[in-house]
Amino acid sequence: MQGYPLNPSAGILHLPDLCTMRSVILSTLLAFALLADAQDYVTPDQYTFRVDTDLIYGVDTNYMGLLDTLRLDIYKPNGNTDTQRPLVVFVHGGNWLGGCKDDPNGIVPMLQQMVKRGYVVASVNYRLGWHKDDYVSDPVAGWPLSFWPLTYRAFYAADSAEMKRAIYRGMQDVKGAIRWMKARAAQDSVCVDKVFVGGESAGGFIALATAFLDREAEKPAACGALPDAPVPYYKTLNLTTLNCVADTFTVNGGMLARPDLGLVEGDLNQNGFDARVRGVANFFGGVPYEALAQDWPQGVDTPAVYMYHQTCDGVVIFGRGQPLSTMSAYCNLGSTPWHFNYPTMYGSGAIKAAFDAMASPPVHLTDFEPCVPLDPNIALFDCSRYADNGSYHYTANPALRGQNLSAFWAPLAGVPGSCISTSISTAHQAVDPVLFPQPASEMLQVSGVPLRTWMIMDAQGRIVSNGTSATNAIDVRYLKAGIYLLQARTAEGSLRKRFVVAR
Repeated sequence: MQGYPLNPSAGILHLPDLCTMRSVILSTLLAFALLADAQDYVTPDQYTFRVDTDLIYGVDTNYMGLLDTLRLDIYKPNGNTDTQRPLVVFVHGGNWLGGCKDDPNGIVPMLQQMVKRGYVVASVNYRLGWHKDDYVSDPVAGWPLSFWPLTYRAFYAADSAEMKRAIYRGMQDVKGAIRWMKARAAQDSVCVDKVFVGGESAGGFIALATAFLDREAEKPAACGALPDAPVPYYKTLNLTTLNCVADTFTVNGGMLARPDLGLVEGDLNQNGFDARVRGVANFFGGVPYEALAQDWPQGVDTPAVYMYHQTCDGVVIFGRGQPLSTMSAYCNLGSTPWHFNYPTMYGSGAIKAAFDAMASPPVHLTDFEPCVPLDPNIALFDCSRYADNGSYHYTANPALRGQNLSAFWAPLAGVPGSCISTSISTAHQAVDPVLFPQPASEMLQVSGVPLRTWMIMDAQGRIVSNGTSATNAIDVRYLKAGIYLLQARTAEGSLRKRFVVAR
């Protein structure tokens, strides 16, 4: 054991050495405390659970301009007394046209894997639907009598922008749901620094966008203002799901508008918390072409990435391609293919290849299930195999996937953290200042502490204004509508808070 030198004149430890010893002891005790208090969020079936259903986290307009009430279910483990439990927000699939947060054949088996391990789980609904094509050459799948279900008439998209816009709207909703859940963290015994997001199929696309798309410069051009969508061809079906009920809608001129979809953060629940997550799980989903071209996964705060995919998936291509192209091109039973207006997407295999090419890739785990791809030369026979196997577009062995995912996330979910809010808020303040009104239109007021100097940055991190204020009132009349960050020096320390400007 290392000795500590004595002060010859006083016979006591030198003060610097005493501090060193205290630091060593405290660090050792802290390490043992963390290990002792670490929670097991890996072992399966530890807990039963209860569900709070149909909680409203927001209201927004869907692709036709109709109001959509956004709901989620919260699954809580019984008997887990940890007050800093991890939270995972799960996003269901359904081709951005259907699906539901409580589908027993969809996302529910996977989320049950996590809640039974001790996670708090939120299963969210989000805005669904996209505009349909104005003409499809005959024969149209599902019209009038077809081997395909009637709903296949809804698969004909107006253009390649529609799926990207659906992903973007879903991402905005999920970010709003994450902020809503963080704001009630104490009520749910959740640690706001241990939040994760995951999804399957269409929900996998949304989960990855939620985790990666965090700068306005990354916003796809398709999500800006576009010309009105066409009137749907009478043989197509303007089908979408509202409140978990599939329905068809007759559109008029005003319902065809395609406005700018707004900031990447959306405008739901701008409550001071951010939508940052520690990990993201993608189950047989992917990302739009822009995601890798614009390097969405960049940044030191990129979360840990888990990806599950069957390698011969016929719906979301494992590599690079258009969704549903395998089934649409080779197994359409004589109907006009429906994928021709779909955008190019990257599945989990292509994302993994992109990660491998990066100098500093995100921390990631791939959980790929090999399968035999469709052989176009014998499509007439091989499509039967595909149909019998769900196009290989599902989670095989959810228990194994749950084990792999929970073990991957364990270093982030199991050890207690500071659980200090991941919001952009005050630092070193005796009093938490309040910005009001929110949203602001003319003057932004700061209560609680006197300002000395300040600057305002836009959503892309550019400084748009700076100055001093003796009255704690900042003129924001010149700012465009959007989300901004106020950074200021005060008499008590520093201040960093987001605020919203509305016009």
